[in-house]
Amino acid sequence: MTGRVTVADVFAGCGGGSIGFQQAGFEVIGAVEIDGDATAAYAANVGVKPLCKDIREVTGRELLKGTGVGVGELTLLFGCPPCQSFTILRRGAEETAVDSVRNTLPREYSRMVAELRPRHIAFENVPGLVDGRWRDRFDELLADLERLGYRCSWDVLDTADYGVPQHRRRVVVVGSRLVHPVLPPASHSASGEDGLPMHRTVRQAIGRLRRLGPGEADPADSLHRARRHSDIAIRRLRAVPEGGSRKHLPPELQLACHKGHPGHYDIYARMWWDRPAPTLTSGCTNVTKGRFAHPEQDRAITVREALLLQGFPADATVAGLSDTMALQIGNAVPPPLTAALGRAIFEMDKQAEAEARITPSVDTDGAARIATG
Repeated sequence: MTGRVTVADVFAGCGGGSIGFQQAGFEVIGAVEIDGDATAAYAANVGVKPLCKDIREVTGRELLKGTGVGVGELTLLFGCPPCQSFTILRRGAEETAVDSVRNTLPREYSRMVAELRPRHIAFENVPGLVDGRWRDRFDELLADLERLGYRCSWDVLDTADYGVPQHRRRVVVVGSRLVHPVLPPASHSASGEDGLPMHRTVRQAIGRLRRLGPGEADPADSLHRARRHSDIAIRRLRAVPEGGSRKHLPPELQLACHKGHPGHYDIYARMWWDRPAPTLTSGCTNVTKGRFAHPEQDRAITVREALLLQGFPADATVAGLSDTMALQIGNAVPPPLTAALGRAIFEMDKQAEAEARITPSVDTDGAARIATG
């Protein structure tokens, strides 16, 4: 294949998506992220300084400025708009003013596609975008992309099937204006069927890290620092076995609000050593926010453990205060997923070049025309 294989990342977060594309051989030429702490983490993780701006204030030409890549020449535009408004955790909730803005962000992605005219596109979000009341937003986005000349394929994928030590279901869309788009094949499976390796586990991801008690830190790794827990929280954790939850608490340790309450069973819940982790959220280092207690040690998982369970490299970083770092991790795209996407799109691009030599050109109005030569 000739020329540069490039990707731009919008709603880039702390860089999980871009790390995966780099692992697949892509050159990251630009990114957009509104949050300052996430922008700092992205620059450290990816080696590219993103535009720290609201995507609604960024033009395609601004994103490409100084990259040597013109309109119509970008190999891939990747996007993952903030997903809190679409998540199943908010199903049935009233739309807030913040939600109203967030729910327009997928259309900002299609605007950037229109301005950049990349050869291929990829898009990731929570399954809630295709379930229930948000499905019309998803259908509108696909219609926008198809009007722009992109054929699209999509499915709900589990990141555990792509080497992430975590079950995390996500809607993944792949599109192309050149060839029929294909989703990446699974690289792992729950039982090892079809000759694939089995899902990666919590033990494989974090089992070798230094043991920590509540409030303790690894002097060699500032992100492997355990939260402090109250005495009653530690007593509760000691009563919960591996894979257990608040259901295992004796009556005297149960929270008053949970007595007789049939739900929220992941509170004070431990992960299993030999299974993938549950979906990490923005509260992933807080035992009151989900199944985020260490399988064995009496504490919540650390920021470093959360990064590893998201499939980040061992030297990846996040920035800001502890809750801010957890938010960046919970919002991140796991790198192994985008590495698999990148490999599939790399093959799509090779197919396009084999079928025809594609030469992008730009008319005097700045709109891309695609000529086949």
